[in-house]
Amino acid sequence: MKKFTKLRKSSNSPKRRENILYSDDYIKLLSYEGWSMVSENDMIIVVPYLIESNEVILRYEYIPTFKYVDGQEYHITVLSGGIEKGEEPLMAAIRELEEEAGIVVRDDSKFESMKPLFVSKGNCNKYHTFFLPLHEKDYYQVKAKGDGSKSEAKSKSIKINYKNIGSVNSSDLITEYMLLLIKDLI
Repeated sequence: MKKFTKLRKSSNSPKRRENILYSDDYIKLLSYEGWSMVSENDMIIVVPYLIESNEVILRYEYIPTFKYVDGQEYHITVLSGGIEKGEEPLMAAIRELEEEAGIVVRDDSKFESMKPLFVSKGNCNKYHTFFLPLHEKDYYQVKAKGDGSKSEAKSKSIKINYKNIGSVNSSDLITEYMLLLIKDLI
């Protein structure tokens, strides 16, 4: 065991001095060990699967950053959102389900949590991913209210039959990854 005495237990939030190059309400650009990196809140990704109708809920979303690059206004994505201060990933998933899809789940709903993943080498935040199989008795629908942003007001949740998942033209890597995972889970 002496070999491993220099190893330290991993901490979720190590304390370090931040060298902030830029900061606003949503992101920070940091310099650390010669790297410039983006720091944002961790994100949740949740993919609800409606068992009785054999449908997956995705987003038809207006995303300004994607529009800037490809000129296309709407993109197919998974339900996602930032984890707010003091919020656990599961709490954020439950909140985002209601905001983006109008789904209110029962307290005993069985979220299948997957390993959190980093976004990229240049980004400090992680994606906390969830798959949520739902029977009709497990939830009820309300009007999706969004988060109040203009882009969210232009977006909507859509239901895709599982048989058509392979033909979905996903817009980003995490959506494509989650759709591939879903094929193995269902």
